[in-house]
Amino acid sequence: MKRAAWTLLLGGCALATPALAQQSDATDGLGSVASENPFGRDRNVGVLERRRPDYTPEPIHVGTLELMPRVAIGAGYDDNLYAQPDDRTGDAYLRIRPKVSLVRPSPTLKLSLDGELDLLRYAKRASENATQYAVNASALYTISKSDTFNLALRNGRYSQERVSPDSPTQATRPIRFTLSEGTATYTHVFNRLRVRGVFDVENRNYADSVTPSGAAIDQDFRDHTTYTGTAIGEYALSPSIALFVAGSVNQRDYRERTGPVPARDSSGFELAGGASFELGRKARGALRLGYIRQDYKPAQFHDISGFLVRGELAYFLTPLVTITGTIDRGIRETGVNGATGYLATNMTLRADYELLRNLILGVGGELEKRDFNNIDRSDDRWTWRASGSYLVSKRMALRLDLQRRTQASWGVTAGRRFTDNRISMGVTFSGL
Repeated sequence: MKRAAWTLLLGGCALATPALAQQSDATDGLGSVASENPFGRDRNVGVLERRRPDYTPEPIHVGTLELMPRVAIGAGYDDNLYAQPDDRTGDAYLRIRPKVSLVRPSPTLKLSLDGELDLLRYAKRASENATQYAVNASALYTISKSDTFNLALRNGRYSQERVSPDSPTQATRPIRFTLSEGTATYTHVFNRLRVRGVFDVENRNYADSVTPSGAAIDQDFRDHTTYTGTAIGEYALSPSIALFVAGSVNQRDYRERTGPVPARDSSGFELAGGASFELGRKARGALRLGYIRQDYKPAQFHDISGFLVRGELAYFLTPLVTITGTIDRGIRETGVNGATGYLATNMTLRADYELLRNLILGVGGELEKRDFNNIDRSDDRWTWRASGSYLVSKRMALRLDLQRRTQASWGVTAGRRFTDNRISMGVTFSGL
């Protein structure tokens, strides 16, 4: 997980796949600030990545395989289920998320397979119930001390949040979609120089919905496949700093359409340079700056281009307090009618405090700015979160989660303005 996060920060360009629990929820697992990097800078350990042997679940050994079962059960309340500015509708819910992971450890060929089911059931609003799943498989082949090859596959079925700007306001049920993805990564190291190539294919298929009157809400125009190729080169100047350059190209192919609005096919690229670094024992991070562009084939669609910035900084205030900030600016696809995409800028700030060895508190905020292309609309989306995780034993953990989301929108085709609050509590059982 740590290497995957670092790879994404330095050079990944494909759209991030959605987690099963898209909103913050008490059934989520603990997060992690990536500490592992290509050059082994690990003098600092963040609160969420610290090893806790007395509270770390142990896998079940089945021959040479490691089996880890897990189930999270949570209950909560959402006070604005449909994300409306007025006439707020709230409802309580129950969430059950079983997950099974199977790993074949090996110094040369490590194999892993996991499957997760997410059952969301509301007390009164059955139309909002969701059954989601995800299956992931990966193989890490260590060819030599200098060469590795990693292949990862994913397939899942998801339900889009009502608070998403891409969610049609008149739909009687949330939009469902399936996602299939494959990623291949090859890495080669020459002493202080590391080069990496990544190829990613992602396919999304959206299901239609209906209005209260029974009229169909077409979502086929959102179906598309994205092909992304990325190349990264990193050079370690010293044990504390490495410079890198990264470039990627992508092709986004939409389902063929008939009618006045053509498919939103496009091609784009990213070019950037930056550094990953460690500042003594107090901070660790990475920063990437560059240029991003997406060109759309239909003449009536405007192209998108702009300044690219992506970075993360973890500040170790004390051994028990970690403060993490991130920023990410890129071009995203959208389901908003009339828009071909949007330029997104995400900024987050989070603090984690280890009050006790087995009691972790967290608080954070996120601002997402969306500047839509081809229509006059801009959104500001704020998310505030607070959570507490109590590790009872190796097999049991409790969690409390609070979340507040707001959206403000401007322009001729402005979207909704709303506030949504959610509270949830959950328990997670791991292993046997």
